[in-house]
Amino acid sequence: LESMEGDTLRASRPLMLEERPAVRPSGKRAAFIQAIEDAKAAADERARAWRDSAWHVVQEDAPFKKTAEGLGMDPKELRALNADRIKGLQLSAWVKKDTWLQIKPLDEPEEAILAAGLPKPPPLLHLVNRVVAIDGEDDYSYWYVLTYLPDLQWCRVAPLEQRGVFAKPAPCGHVADGRPRWMLVPEEIGGEVDVGAGRCHIMEAIEMVKTRANADTEEWDIVGRAPPGWVEAQCAKAAKPKKAKPPKPSSKPVAPLDPLAAAAPVIEQLIRMKNGDIFAEPVDWEALGLPDYPTVVPRPMDLGTVLKRLKSGAYASVADLAADVELIWSNAMAYNQDGSFVHKAAVTLRAAASKKFAPLLALPHPSSGDQAADGKGYQGGVGGAQAGGSSAGGEAGAGGEEEAGGGGGG
Repeated sequence: LESMEGDTLRASRPLMLEERPAVRPSGKRAAFIQAIEDAKAAADERARAWRDSAWHVVQEDAPFKKTAEGLGMDPKELRALNADRIKGLQLSAWVKKDTWLQIKPLDEPEEAILAAGLPKPPPLLHLVNRVVAIDGEDDYSYWYVLTYLPDLQWCRVAPLEQRGVFAKPAPCGHVADGRPRWMLVPEEIGGEVDVGAGRCHIMEAIEMVKTRANADTEEWDIVGRAPPGWVEAQCAKAAKPKKAKPPKPSSKPVAPLDPLAAAAPVIEQLIRMKNGDIFAEPVDWEALGLPDYPTVVPRPMDLGTVLKRLKSGAYASVADLAADVELIWSNAMAYNQDGSFVHKAAVTLRAAASKKFAPLLALPHPSSGDQAADGKGYQGGVGGAQAGGSSAGGEAGAGGEEEAGGGGGG
């Protein structure tokens, strides 16, 4: 029986909590998570050491005042620290041997940390409502901090995109004529991500419109990396404007948002995304030595061609445009082997395009009624192109050793 219990214990020991190996974070955020855990462990250890040193054990019966003087403390301060725990404690009282007296606060103040030569806790960053650059985020150059949790060193950020240039000074007097104008990417397009605060670098960004209550309409002039200690732009106060007469109500109906007009920024964003440049131009199959490319990809397409056709008015609806975009990915996946660089890039960008086009396909077209009924979502509106790509893939076989750096053309 003892032998059986021993065998059972040995077999179950790897499953016991205390016997399991320590779990270490992995992936892109591993270093960030580990740094937080190490900082918390160090803070907990320092707090424990402080609490352990916050007590004194009386060695012999003595007057309370004499005990305080022996500890180098003001008797009133010592009494205040122990009054709640030792009921009825008076300055004239005697304290007996082995009495525990609290001699300093249980929570370590910042002054004590500095006096002990310990590193001062890092100052809280003013990240909320700030424009930042983020290490390792290549999809966009700048981001706007929506949420910041100092305890977790965690941020929720939204991307900024360039929309033309400034043509006149800001109401506050800041002059940025000819400089890029940065605004938030529309919410329906998406792009918000969660990042560690340690990856964020505050940019010196001047608010040109001063509409912090509605960041969607704010415009920023991004001067460069903010110097140490910079919190926000020091912009001169604008002169008090004259009281304007309320505008007359317009009888003209407000025009609905044109989904095709909103599609151009989406195409440009796809080109700027990581590996998006691969699909920005037609595949030069002759220069790449891909003689079978026209056979496998009878209808090539690329993002640059889609953008040109969009600006020339060649598309009647977003569903037609989305079909050409889907053709790019299906062509690339048909010609390039599964697992190849171009194939993986096409899969990633296809998912991003699906997410970005979904809200546009749901918008009604100004001239043709309900767009959603037309397209039925990104995948529904491009089913024919997807099927065509699959048949081409069957003809492609290995697709050659050279990868075609585009989705059938880009």
